[in-house]
Amino acid sequence: MIPSQAQQISRLNLSNYSIHPLRAAIGVCLLCCNISPTKCFAQAIVPAARLAPAVVLAPGAPVNNDRDLAARRWVRGLIQQELHAVHSLCKLNPQQAKDLVDTIESQWKSKLASTFRSYTESNQRGGVDFEHRVENAMKAWVQASESINPEQKSTWDEELNSRNTLRQKVVIGKMISDAERKYGLTSTQMAEAEKLLLDRWKEAWWVMYRHGTTPETKFAWISPILSESQRTAGGDPGGVRQEYYTSGGATDLPSKSLNERLEVAGITSDESISIDPIAPAAPKP
Repeated sequence: MIPSQAQQISRLNLSNYSIHPLRAAIGVCLLCCNISPTKCFAQAIVPAARLAPAVVLAPGAPVNNDRDLAARRWVRGLIQQELHAVHSLCKLNPQQAKDLVDTIESQWKSKLASTFRSYTESNQRGGVDFEHRVENAMKAWVQASESINPEQKSTWDEELNSRNTLRQKVVIGKMISDAERKYGLTSTQMAEAEKLLLDRWKEAWWVMYRHGTTPETKFAWISPILSESQRTAGGDPGGVRQEYYTSGGATDLPSKSLNERLEVAGITSDESISIDPIAPAAPKP
């Protein structure tokens, strides 16, 4: 006894095969001998199409990746650190602390947006100087504050200038040490080299040092203070070039959760200022 066409079709278990719905419908059509191909295809394709999962397009919304979240936490950590320093040095009163923390809480995302973007697009932590960018932002916020008085602003400026002076001493001292090792500088030459390097100072040198590399002390910069024998020894084209590295610069930065409000002197940012409601576990950059 030959099974009916309906029985043959019912015995097909299409769920066991990875068959595209359209191809499945066409296969069913080929078994329907007494129905016209056009009519059979039209009848089969509708239920087959229903098998396909519906695709729902979510509305466009910015999605923060792990690097972006890490950058935001680092920035907030550095801001929190600077807030404590400002209060410690400038002795903010409650009103000044409130005004400053509210301003920063409402502006930090927009003011440092380029920092998040730079880190997201870079390949490594060392590509972005978070400390310097936050420091500049904090300086701008303090200067723009109407409640912080001129004397306090001057105190903060002096703090930042002192930081830069010490950074220059640290980096240039290391550069002179490398040059002394290579050329055999005398104490007088080391003092002269310090002046030459100070004239060439670049903020990028501190960034390089902080991330683990000592800037090169180029021969052309200090050649005027070298003796003929030092120039010959140091400029030996057959010599093996040495790169000196330092342990300066941490691989991580202070981090603050996106769920926690900024605070200074026990005063937190106003509840009316929106902060990130959800912050996933801290990613490893």
